Amino acid sequence: ALATIQNYAGSGSTELIPALRRVYAEPKEENVSRTVVLVTDGYVTVEREAFELVRKNLSKANVFAFGIGSSVNRSLMEGIARAGMGEPFIITDPVQAPEQAARFRHMVESPVLTNVKATFGGLDVYDVEPQALPDVLGERPVIVFGKWRGEAKGRVIIEGQGASGPYRQEVRIDGNTRQDTAALRTLWARHRIQSLSDQETLEGGTAFKERITELGLKYSLLTQYTSFIAVDKVVRNVAPQDSVDVNQPLPLPQGVSELALGAEVPSTPEPESLGAIVVVLSMLAMLRRRARRNDARRFTA
Repeated sequence: ALATIQNYAGSGSTELIPALRRVYAEPKEENVSRTVVLVTDGYVTVEREAFELVRKNLSKANVFAFGIGSSVNRSLMEGIARAGMGEPFIITDPVQAPEQAARFRHMVESPVLTNVKATFGGLDVYDVEPQALPDVLGERPVIVFGKWRGEAKGRVIIEGQGASGPYRQEVRIDGNTRQDTAALRTLWARHRIQSLSDQETLEGGTAFKERITELGLKYSLLTQYTSFIAVDKVVRNVAPQDSVDVNQPLPLPQGVSELALGAEVPSTPEPESLGAIVVVLSMLAMLRRRARRNDARRFTA
């Protein structure tokens, strides 16, 4: 696999959706934590389809998105990572690839719990974010935000599947629970706004505009519908229906050749793939070292 990647040169078009569908079609054992790594420049226009596909398969894999290139589609990469309860990695220069690959390796090489669930006993809980919990990894804790009505008295129950069997822990909520964590209100609102924004992207239109705007104003947060800047709007074009459309040429992103032009599919070719190759090589090297360690242990035994 290492030799194949070292001799590989990226070209062609980004077929993101077929690749994801093929991955999710692979069988998965129920109590195994599976990780899907997406490495692309994100030069595609399938955000809605990608988000929907990843969200529908939350129980099948954690998705980590590596955005490669000088003009990477951050919205797509970060949206896919959120939808798959993973983490986004943005690499705009090949020299950043080893560091980001090492960060990823440390995060996924120690899975702690899968099939994680949070339930609440005696608490009238609502507006919990996120609604579905990802796997717990050694370098990535799972944080749950929510609200409750009434008296602060009850239990938070965490359950999951670990390497040694089922896991369960209860955290009691009572009069001794701290009430001075004001920052949690803002953190909850940020996650709620992001969830509504992602859902709006999936469905299209402005179905959640009022709810997002209300949260932004109530918690003093910047959203796509609220701003901290006052704008004096002046209409310069009083007859927009008489405007003439023109094709405006734009410079290509750094590292992208003119071969990116003229693709026959609704996506464009990858840019220089050095960064992507370094990421994949680092991951494969990690797997090879792990296999060698396992072989050494079996030989010693």
